Amino acid sequence: MNLSFLTSRTLLAPLIALVLAWLPMQGAQAAVVCTATMTALNFGTVDLVDGTPTEASATLDYTCSNDATAVTFARVCFNIGDGAQSLGFFNPRNMEDSAGNDLRFQLYQSASATIWGSNGNAQVPNPFAVNLTIPRRTTLGGNGRVTGSATMRGVLAANQSTVPPGTYQDNFAGVHTSISQTTSTTAMPTTCDTLNTDKFEFIASATVTKSCVVTATPLNFGPVDGLPGSVNIDGQSTISVKCSRPTPYTVALTPQNGATTGVGLLRAVTGGNTDTIPYRLFSNAGRTVPWGSSGNLVAGTGTGLAQSLPVYGRVPSANVTPDDYLDIVTVNVSY
Repeated sequence: MNLSFLTSRTLLAPLIALVLAWLPMQGAQAAVVCTATMTALNFGTVDLVDGTPTEASATLDYTCSNDATAVTFARVCFNIGDGAQSLGFFNPRNMEDSAGNDLRFQLYQSASATIWGSNGNAQVPNPFAVNLTIPRRTTLGGNGRVTGSATMRGVLAANQSTVPPGTYQDNFAGVHTSISQTTSTTAMPTTCDTLNTDKFEFIASATVTKSCVVTATPLNFGPVDGLPGSVNIDGQSTISVKCSRPTPYTVALTPQNGATTGVGLLRAVTGGNTDTIPYRLFSNAGRTVPWGSSGNLVAGTGTGLAQSLPVYGRVPSANVTPDDYLDIVTVNVSY
């Protein structure tokens, strides 16, 4: 019995020594924890027909705390992937509407031209990275802490006039964002290889509105002989209509006299000359279908590309005082 008792005590002592030796090592482990949030990237309502790139911004806020008893150096990377609606597409990224139409955009680090990407991504390899010197844990048990923020700039790609109106989004939830870091108590790390469990999920969104842009060339009848018998002088111009796809539209023409049937008056440019020259606008080359602003409109459906609409004009008589004659026609596109 005594032998057995002594043997048990002999075996217990090394076990306690082993546990006591392990506990201080566990407490000495450096622990840097980083968390972050990102606000939504909302482009709002955008008009794509004019082709001008549209920008929006979001804000990243982060906090890194240090549970070590020594000052800790940390390199922290905030990684962004493709997004749920842009799977496999990084440059550019894509938003989608409910019908699966794509709206191209890209994410940049602040005002720079550097695309905000992620570690190990061959297409967009640059995460937003910061080097932090984090204070040590205080003697009262409070962690050392560093906070900061960064701006993410979103840009819709130019020349997307064929994208149909609708609500588009790309959801950066789940695996599409991550935080990685490398820490040291001796020198600032040059990599950020250890994956953190926190994320900074956000949604990129835009509402594409239907719109139209219209331009026109002058309708010039040219030099005209003002003698009696000068009749049926014809001219032609072009109206260019660019409407979002697939937006129905109508085009109305209203001369300066307010006539709704496309009948206008050219007035003399020289002061004191009260002569006028009547003319009429048509939508067909045979000049049999008047083009005005009430019941005689020209209709179309937008493709997102410029559509040319010829305007045919006719002056039935030019027996007037020699002069330059002018009228202004208002082109009104309704959609």
